[in-house]
Amino acid sequence: MKLGAHFLPEDLPTYVESIRAAETAGYERAWHVDGQMLWQDLYVYMAHGLAATGRIVVGSGVTNPLTRHYTVTASAHATLADLHPGRVILGLGRGDNAVRTIGFQPVPLATMRDVVPRIRELMAGRPVDEIRIRWADEEVPIMLPATGPRSLRVAGALADIVMIYVGVHPASVRWAIDHVRAGAEEAGRDPGEVEIAALTAMWVSEDQEDAWNRCRWAPAACANHVAHTIASNRNHDMPEQMTRLVQARDGYDYYAGHLDSGAEHTAYLTGELVDDYVVAGPPERCLERIGALAELGVSEVSCAYLNGELEQMERVGREIVPNLTGVDA
Repeated sequence: MKLGAHFLPEDLPTYVESIRAAETAGYERAWHVDGQMLWQDLYVYMAHGLAATGRIVVGSGVTNPLTRHYTVTASAHATLADLHPGRVILGLGRGDNAVRTIGFQPVPLATMRDVVPRIRELMAGRPVDEIRIRWADEEVPIMLPATGPRSLRVAGALADIVMIYVGVHPASVRWAIDHVRAGAEEAGRDPGEVEIAALTAMWVSEDQEDAWNRCRWAPAACANHVAHTIASNRNHDMPEQMTRLVQARDGYDYYAGHLDSGAEHTAYLTGELVDDYVVAGPPERCLERIGALAELGVSEVSCAYLNGELEQMERVGREIVPNLTGVDA
């Protein structure tokens, strides 16, 4: 089992100190949000993060093919991979805050099916419809995030890593992984070759209520993806542990605190609702939940958002990371 850390591109000195702390603590991946209206530029921060560290793998978490043309995305990631071999992952999604804050909707799944193979070929320097990046020769892993059944299947068909965003309840995780594996099989792939990461919030604390409160952003933001799935797919077959979140929520304001556990739009969340989506509480409880995720097939617990949370990352490095040895999907 590996741990991923997610960061927001803001306050560069704090960010640099934070990604260094994550590497020291034993996090293996560092993911970066792409949201041009809410934060600073993704690639500037990825470049600084790579330069400031020596081991941790850095990824976009995630960019999209609407606000950034796929050739630009391919070139940027190939550049970073050339400068830092083996330390770059491309995370590509349909678009959430980056597109919704400017009045657009997430790109269709048909576009993702077309774009993902193109980006993979271009980063490797291979031609696509008579275009190519003349200097590129990088085999960069591609991560796709997914919540709904169709997105999960498309991700299983196309991605090296699928980052499921469905919470951590066993029923939800099992449901999501089944769809990923079905998508891989339908595409003629070995499902075992598709890595499963789980996007969640994690906070280690003896104070259970405080731990839940630190993680409120996760179910609040995920509710948007679940609601979109329900609206666009009547046959979504999502487990009740996911849909009850939407039934309870009361609006969401990206500009008033997207990914912020203290935002007003998280007020409806009870501890029970939060607990379905997070890894939170005393160390032994967190380790038990991580172990359960591993048994279901998850190989990365991807924890967000950790800008400035130096003491928490140090505690994770001291009490969680050493106990992950032998915890494998």
